[in-house]
Amino acid sequence: MKKEFDVVIVGAGVNGLTAGCYLQKAGLNVAVLEKRNECGPFVLTEDIFKAGVPVDTHAGVCFLPMSPVWGDLELGKFGLDLIMSKVAAGTIWKDKNLLYYFNPTLQYKTLTQFSEKDAIAYREFMSKIAPDLPEILQKAVFSPPSDEGEDFLFSLGKYYGYSEADLRTMNGLEMLDLAYENEYVKMGFLGISDIGLFGDPIEKGEGAINTVLSAALAIGLIRGGMHNLVHSLVRCFRHYKGTLLLNAPVKEVIWENGMPAGALLEDTAPYPFKEIKAKQALIMHTSPPIALSMLGEGNIEKKDHALYRKMKKWDMTGHCAFTSYYLIEGVPQWGSRSWNPDIQQCPYPLRAWDSWEHAKTYFSNVKSGVVFGAAANVGEMYNGASVDSSRLSKEGYSVLVFEVEYPVDMRRYGGIKAWDNKELTDRLHNDHLEALDMLAPGFKSKVLKSAYFTPIDSWRRNPSAIYGHELGGDASGIQWYAGRMPNRSAVPKLYFSQSVWPPALTHLGSGYVTAGCVAEDLGIRNQPWWNHKPLELLYERIAQIF
Repeated sequence: MKKEFDVVIVGAGVNGLTAGCYLQKAGLNVAVLEKRNECGPFVLTEDIFKAGVPVDTHAGVCFLPMSPVWGDLELGKFGLDLIMSKVAAGTIWKDKNLLYYFNPTLQYKTLTQFSEKDAIAYREFMSKIAPDLPEILQKAVFSPPSDEGEDFLFSLGKYYGYSEADLRTMNGLEMLDLAYENEYVKMGFLGISDIGLFGDPIEKGEGAINTVLSAALAIGLIRGGMHNLVHSLVRCFRHYKGTLLLNAPVKEVIWENGMPAGALLEDTAPYPFKEIKAKQALIMHTSPPIALSMLGEGNIEKKDHALYRKMKKWDMTGHCAFTSYYLIEGVPQWGSRSWNPDIQQCPYPLRAWDSWEHAKTYFSNVKSGVVFGAAANVGEMYNGASVDSSRLSKEGYSVLVFEVEYPVDMRRYGGIKAWDNKELTDRLHNDHLEALDMLAPGFKSKVLKSAYFTPIDSWRRNPSAIYGHELGGDASGIQWYAGRMPNRSAVPKLYFSQSVWPPALTHLGSGYVTAGCVAEDLGIRNQPWWNHKPLELLYERIAQIF
């Protein structure tokens, strides 16, 4: 086994693996080190009920269709089977639903059920922005932050008829209020914006940009479960002769001549040597507090005090999920199917408030830490069995997942330790069940078993995800865009692919961008295969479908 590599990556999350695949394919010798015995700790698929049903236990939404990674790495050749459903996603209420289609004719038709004026307004908006979406995504999402990039982000207001100055003073709610008249349309688009994670919808500036960028979101479903994304990345990495070391916890980063030079494994690592040298680059794919501990606070403070302060004060309290799982007979029968029966083919239904005023109250409760005032008000649902038969057991059972983000500090309820108060967590779990029974009458009677993970449960399962934070730190306020961790740091040879821009989601953008930074610095970025545009393969697939 080698002890020295061109690049060492600490952490085998999907974006760490993505960076490894790109750099290995580009001709470097890359090692990825992972402390666990499995990669992708937040992209797991598990049969948690022992019922023969694969369950995505954290990341359940696949944003890969919007990504250049899908094409550059040819993940289909490595076992990734991406399902493009007729219905990409939808927002659901007791008696109505607003579905999101790849087919613009169907999208216009479903919007007219709520408001013909809003349907026309949305069609006009999309007619302006759709031709530019690949370029917008490349500059706004799949590129490292820059002053020019920020100016570009604020120029996106033109698609709604607003100046850069307007956009800097607007939030997402105001933008939607001005653009549309029907509250269901506004709630639907706000819900999509809320899960896009390109900023906080109610923050000035970033909220408006988040709302515009949500038009570029494109999702699919991975057959058999999200962890197959991890498997395809591992196969790709190994195909190009990359080195993956599992059960390889890093004790500390090795420094030489004022630069990171590799990683020292813990004594418990089952390898005959403990030093893994990095000749040209070290990429940290762990959350900033964990990375700072490995790098050594004194080393970072001496080399880059601003980076040290950022890592030391890094906020990981704002996007932490409480996720409920329900093993049920069959699949949910939504009460709104008489409004639009296509809801039964929707793999990602979104619960998004009961009124526009309810939405505003929800955000107020979240900001104020009123957990039970926000309980089950909005949430992502994973209903993969609606389009993927491999997610049904032989008895016809499926699992519906309901994920809601809550204020993690729980100050009103006794602090962080309250997440281990079963009386409180059972109450939240039951609130989720009541919401589902409202949306799918009779749902309770179909439940065979249920379970849940609190944010602290997720933290225990993935120690780098402090408080169970799924993005490695908040992506809003002072940590939005340029306030994220640098893909390319000011410390020679040191890079980050976690807690950077874009947030580490399943579009794999954070791994893509960091790999690009390393490749540019080492003079190997110009590769004939490294040339796919965002949405390119999606457009090809849609042309085949429609």
